[in-house]
Amino acid sequence: MPTTDPLDDRGMMGDGVIDLPLIGSWMEAAGYRGFHEVEIFSARNWWKREPGDVLGVMKQRHQEYC
Repeated sequence: MPTTDPLDDRGMMGDGVIDLPLIGSWMEAAGYRGFHEVEIFSARNWWKREPGDVLGVMKQRHQEYC
């Protein structure tokens, strides 16, 4: 996914090329059963949106990809 800043302009999970279900399966196979954390660094996009809307997208993407 193209970015304009490597620190403050990252996409939402699922927007890029990382195979999240595969990585999740590795974590599960290794026995991890703990919490997941979502961090969005996006001063030019996601930080400008309504927090409730961002949370809704994060929840939907987490259910879809993790």
